[in-house]
Parts: sequence; structure tokens; C-alpha cells
Amino acid sequence: MAQPTGAADARPLSLRSGLLLVLAAAFVGACLFPFYIMLTTALKTSAEIAAWPPVWIFSPTFKNVQDAIFVSGGRSALFFVMNSLIVTAVSTAAALLLGSMAAYGLARFQFRGSRDIAFFILSTRFAPAVAFVIPVYVMVQSVGLLDTRLALMIIYTAANIPFVTWILRGFFAEIPKEIEEAALVDGYSHIQIYWRVALPLIRPGLITTAILTAVFAWNEFLFAMILTQNSAATLPVYLSQFSGSTYVVWDQYMAVGLIAVLPILLITVWLQKHLVRGMTFGAVR
Repeated sequence: MAQPTGAADARPLSLRSGLLLVLAAAFVGACLFPFYIMLTTALKTSAEIAAWPPVWIFSPTFKNVQDAIFVSGGRSALFFVMNSLIVTAVSTAAALLLGSMAAYGLARFQFRGSRDIAFFILSTRFAPAVAFVIPVYVMVQSVGLLDTRLALMIIYTAANIPFVTWILRGFFAEIPKEIEEAALVDGYSHIQIYWRVALPLIRPGLITTAILTAVFAWNEFLFAMILTQNSAATLPVYLSQFSGSTYVVWDQYMAVGLIAVLPILLITVWLQKHLVRGMTFGAVR
């Protein structure tokens, strides 16, 4: 008597699923292992950090975190965290606003050279950032914005607009034109359609782009190091104080690194549903 097809395929399917599960667990473990090392190093003493073979079982201490936050020439690490939060939030919001406007225009209004303009906007990100350090420094110094948050906000916004424009252009293009045509019939202007119709429809894409843009602004070090000294220094600049050419203060370095990772990690976990939807937006019709 012939075996049912489902019964014959049950074992191979189960084996394949188990193998995929093991591979997925190994991949997740490899991704989380650096974060585990950062966390455990931040909770070890200096002797335990330098010990060989590595100490895996230890009594955690929060002294490193306390020293990293409150001991820095009288200035708390929370000051640098606040600088990073303000610069990241403002530059991300500005880049999303301006970039989404440009993206909507390029996606919905066809004119001569529109594709060339879109590529030109993206091409501004091709050159390495170090190529712009000297001219940017001269311009910022000439207008008196050295060591200010405003200078970083302007630079990060300008750097992120091409990325936002290019990404959101694809999201806007996926919106059926019939929806916008119906809004035009109802008396909406193009700016009202952009603000009240198009933007809500691509909300997952906006959130995904916002996270990626915020990660760039949060982690950026080169311009923050060159253009700030004390008042507007961000968290990556503060992190650099724990390492030099001949030393690395691993305990406090990892403690501040943990503080630097947590905000983006928590935001990403909180918006995970929208992040996944944004990455698959338009993939299934």
C-alpha cells in the first residue's frame, strides 16, 4: 500500500527545520557574543579583565559603570549622552523631513533629468567623510560654530538627506497612484497628499529609515572629534578618552560602551515590528 505523501516528507522536513533552527541559534549567538563580552567586561575588576585564561565566573561589580559615568574631570558621562541624544534626534528629524519631501517629488513628478538628479543626490555619499573634514572645519570656524551642537546637527542632516531621499523614493513609488488621484478629486493639494496620505502609508519605511539614520548620527566620530572640544562633545568623543597609543582602560571603556549601545538597542527592539515591515515593504503585492 502506498504511503501518503505527507508521511514520506515528514522526516526530511523535520530534519531540515531542526538544522535551520540550530544554524539560526548559532548565528544569533555569534551576533550577541560581542555584546556579552562588553557586558561582562564592564562588570569585572581590572585583575579579572587582564587574567588569562579568561575569567567566566565572577562576582559582578558596578564600580566601573559608576566611575565611567561620574568621573571625567568633574563632568558626567550623562552630559555627553545628552549631547548625543539632542544631536541625533534633531538631525534625524530634519533629514527625514527634507529627505522625504525630495523623495516624494522624485517619485511622483517626472521631469527631464529626474533620474539623474536622484543618482546625483545619492552620489554625494560616495566620497569618504575624511575628504570633507578640512573644508567643513574651515566653514564651521568662519561662522563661529565650533564646539556647538548646531554645527553637528547641520552636518549630520546634510549627510543623511541623500540616504533618506534614495530610500524613501522607493517607498513612495510603491504607493498606488490611484490613492493620490482620489485625494486630488477630493480637493487635496499635493502638499496635503504628501503630508496626510503618502507619509502615513509609508510609516514602516519612515521608521526603518529613521533608525538607520539615527544609528549613523549616534555613532559618528570623525566630525564630532574635529569640530567639538568640550561643550558639544558627543558620546563617541567621550569614549575615545579611555584609550591612547599605549593604553586602554578596558573596564570603563566597556562600561561607557554599554551605555552607548543601550539607547539604539532599546529603540530598535521597541520598533522591531515596524522595522521588519519597512524592510519588506512592497516585496509582496
